Amino acid sequence: MSDVPGFDYETILKACPVVLGMTEPSPETVFSRLFDALASTGRLSAELCEKARAAVNAREAVGCTALANGVAIPHGYLDEVKSPIAVIGIHPQGVDCSSIDGLPTRIFILLLNHLGSRDHIRFLAAVNRRLIIPEVRAAILVAQSREEVLRLLLG
Repeated sequence: MSDVPGFDYETILKACPVVLGMTEPSPETVFSRLFDALASTGRLSAELCEKARAAVNAREAVGCTALANGVAIPHGYLDEVKSPIAVIGIHPQGVDCSSIDGLPTRIFILLLNHLGSRDHIRFLAAVNRRLIIPEVRAAILVAQSREEVLRLLLG
């Protein structure tokens, strides 16, 4: 069962912005661009974006959220976020995020969740089931549209 009523992986993904063709030189600039996408699409207000940046930066200070195989899932918690909000960034060349396997990070899924909720764990598990498949990761890196990325993540 979900901690927050209405948790639904597909609904969260279908609402999230996707930033293709990223070229930012560092994890910090990648995160900044992802927050800009949340603000420009109306998913978060400018004020809430600043709070979210601080929450994600605080989580990153505890430990890097770059996983293996070129994937990172930075995340943070805010009382104001009542259900999970995600944004996806695709960086074909990759950025050094000190991942556990040393590979550049190419797929970023930034996740914000309500403080105290455990729905992010359900979301992370669902997205990881798709991203552990090498063919899915490869197809995402060359995707030409938001719809194509979402289709690949939804399976």
